[in-house]
Amino acid sequence: MNNTFNINRFGKVLAFDGRKYISNFGLTLAILCGLSLVMWILTLVFNFTMPTMSRWGLIYFALSLAIIMVPAKAFGDINLSREGVKFAMLPASNLEKYLSYFLFCLLTPVVVVFAAWGVDSLLTLLPFGGFDRYIRHFGIAGMLQDFLMEMGELTENDLSGEDYEAFQKVKDVILPVYNYRVIIGMLFSIGLFMLGNLLFKSHKTVKTLLIMIGVSYAITMVLQVVFFSRGIFPWMNTESMGISADAGQIIDYANGAMTVSNVINTILTIGIYIGIFFKLKTQKY
Repeated sequence: MNNTFNINRFGKVLAFDGRKYISNFGLTLAILCGLSLVMWILTLVFNFTMPTMSRWGLIYFALSLAIIMVPAKAFGDINLSREGVKFAMLPASNLEKYLSYFLFCLLTPVVVVFAAWGVDSLLTLLPFGGFDRYIRHFGIAGMLQDFLMEMGELTENDLSGEDYEAFQKVKDVILPVYNYRVIIGMLFSIGLFMLGNLLFKSHKTVKTLLIMIGVSYAITMVLQVVFFSRGIFPWMNTESMGISADAGQIIDYANGAMTVSNVINTILTIGIYIGIFFKLKTQKY
């Protein structure tokens, strides 16, 4: 028997985890996908219009809740002394169990985003309620475009000279780096809550959140000390807290800072997923 990976056996593991997922997380998933409906009802009752950026923020909130909740709520029993024995006794390899666990935790926030966006779009079709514009874009760039349209149809033609060059630099340099930051940040968060679900036997989500906040704060403080001590921000006047550089220089420094952050997050993310694999492999009951 192939002890590493077998497609038929993997399919059975997916089916087993799928049934458990629907039983433990199905209702929560439906609620997260339907948050836009709740907000739409509020706009109808209280007669106000909700901007597209706020609606996208609501979808992002649902996405964040999905990442945080799904490991402990759908797979919270896999490391428990009694309930976890069923998982341990599955006739499948550790790799197959690991991939199934990862796929359900990864696809949940993706499903929430697209399902919630679909609900939002259907509600926008209605001639009543407070959803008067479609959310046309995903990501930070799309949010900014929607915001500019709502604030007066601002376009690139309204900018000139250095402002236009800075605008183009943000689009061409900063946004790709930032989009990668969003993706790797999501994978990092998914992996961290997956690992926390395996490390802790109670209060899994709360403990993982506290660790996440602590690690993020520590990394931020260390990077700030390194950057300022080495003069990486020479354009910042610390006495008056003023800025003595043009937009292009600031964009270059911001790009460098985000690139360093992306490298660190990538290394941490890879380490987390390796840790998940070996934690599953060495799990004791």
